Amino acid sequence: MRDLALRKLSEAFGVCRQTAATWLNDCEVGGASALLDKPRSGRPCKLLKDIKQDVIGLIKEAPRSLKTVLAKLFEKEGITVSCATLKRLCKQANLCWKRVRKSLRAKRDPDLFAQSQQQVAALIEQAKQQQIDLVYFDESGFTLEPCIPYAWQSAGKTIEVPCAKSTRLNVLGFMNKNGAFQSWVFEKSITSAVVVACIDAFAESLKRPTALVIDNAPIHTSHEFRDNIERWQLQGLTIVPIAPYSPELNLIEILWRKIKYE
Repeated sequence: MRDLALRKLSEAFGVCRQTAATWLNDCEVGGASALLDKPRSGRPCKLLKDIKQDVIGLIKEAPRSLKTVLAKLFEKEGITVSCATLKRLCKQANLCWKRVRKSLRAKRDPDLFAQSQQQVAALIEQAKQQQIDLVYFDESGFTLEPCIPYAWQSAGKTIEVPCAKSTRLNVLGFMNKNGAFQSWVFEKSITSAVVVACIDAFAESLKRPTALVIDNAPIHTSHEFRDNIERWQLQGLTIVPIAPYSPELNLIEILWRKIKYE
């Protein structure tokens, strides 16, 4: 019977037979209360629960410098802890160390953004029903000089990213909802005339009515560009400008990010 009990305890709690035997012996001698953890030696935690919440707030106020947080914590509470303690606290609060991103989101108009969101969502639904093709258009530039990402590295060793000087290549890309991609590459600057020529070439390959999502770059709002919108409309290509400062509505931005940073 004892062997059966030990086996069941081991399987139920995922422990070895010796641990299960120790539990059973303690229970037989001291009852169920003998299974409770006893007080252990060790320094009490300096950061009580209420203080931990304040520390998390300080970290969010100064997310780039834990030393600043340590100074504020000492000034406010008179408590001295190590950076390692703060890092453990960050992990407990589900915070992680990663690259900060630049954003122009604060500049955009929330009402215009909401309207663009609804418009793009409606186009996505039409594309799912195969009533139209939905294509995302944008320009980007590339060189052989890579970005410098964060990475976990062995102590004393450094991961090196290959780097070389190169001419900047400007790419105009068309990507549809299914991921199909067409591009034109130029070493010269991109002007409205270049964009118009590329869209003309793209429009010749249309198989059904197509919505082309673009941002509000100056070359997309110039008179030279606007003069062609009606002509493209007659060819079955509708230009859909999104709200300013709304890159997340243009899926091709994800492709550019993948190429540049990953």
